[in-house]
Amino acid sequence: MNTMLRWSPTRQFHFHNDNLFERFLGDATDEATQRPPWLPAAEGRIEDGTYVIQFALPGVDSKDVEVSLKDNVLTVKGERKADHDTADKDYFVREVAYGAFQRNFALPEGVDAAQVEAKYAKGMLEVRVPAPQAATARTIEVKAA
Repeated sequence: MNTMLRWSPTRQFHFHNDNLFERFLGDATDEATQRPPWLPAAEGRIEDGTYVIQFALPGVDSKDVEVSLKDNVLTVKGERKADHDTADKDYFVREVAYGAFQRNFALPEGVDAAQVEAKYAKGMLEVRVPAPQAATARTIEVKAA
């Protein structure tokens, strides 16, 4: 049984250009073209009124990590440094990425930067940000003059 397909003049164009970069670069050995940028995995949850965000940072020294909160944006940045010389090595597999990273998370208005805590252990960074307190209504007594 044959299937009829509607002819599209752009189908041939897409077919020939899908792997344009791969064909152009071929077997380039430049690390920048072979390895994607590195971003640490993260997961966040709310626990007892506190935002808890964890980052997987194996191989990253705690002194190479910076946590900041500005304009309700939590920023975690740092660098994973190679502890060995990677130049002129004949790798048969190379999956560990090195270099700088930065992750940003928007938080609700009203979070207090002074209350943010960060702890690093066993390759995991945990950042705790207390959720802002909801405004509470207050009844004001009206006194007769």
